[in-house]
Amino acid sequence: MADEIKTGEPKSGGRKTMLVLAAMFIVEAVVIVGAFMLAGSPPEVGAMTSAADIESAEDEKLREILVLDDRLPNNKSGVTYLYATEIYIQAKRRHQGRIEAELDQFENEIRSEINAIWKTSEPQHFQEPMLETLTRKIDAMFNRRFGADQETGERIVSKCVIVMGTGMRVDS
Repeated sequence: MADEIKTGEPKSGGRKTMLVLAAMFIVEAVVIVGAFMLAGSPPEVGAMTSAADIESAEDEKLREILVLDDRLPNNKSGVTYLYATEIYIQAKRRHQGRIEAELDQFENEIRSEINAIWKTSEPQHFQEPMLETLTRKIDAMFNRRFGADQETGERIVSKCVIVMGTGMRVDS
């Protein structure tokens, strides 16, 4: 140790350790880089969907179609109430053209059927939080009218949605 202090040179064992560690790091780096090069680049991922597939997927999406936006009366309790009401049906896009054509062609007939359901409904049906009874009755009417898809056998009208305000009393 006294010799080291005099000459100012470190022990040769420390230098050997540093050289061994550096060599190990270099070998490790070469192995890692080589493994990545042998693995090659990842396969390219491309869109494999065609325009027909995209169009088919769009045709399967549900659309909401407005059927009625009106004030409907009910006087089953002996007092007449008017309910601001919107009725929508949900159907797949591929059925939208047929539904809209039939709604245009039979607008008054459909309004009349909905009005009859509305007028004959019990007062408690208008108090239900989700209007389950009214929705079920009107949904059944649309199911009879539009039926099922001939290709798939599923209903054309998936769901009926009623948006209704609080009834306003109109007679004193």
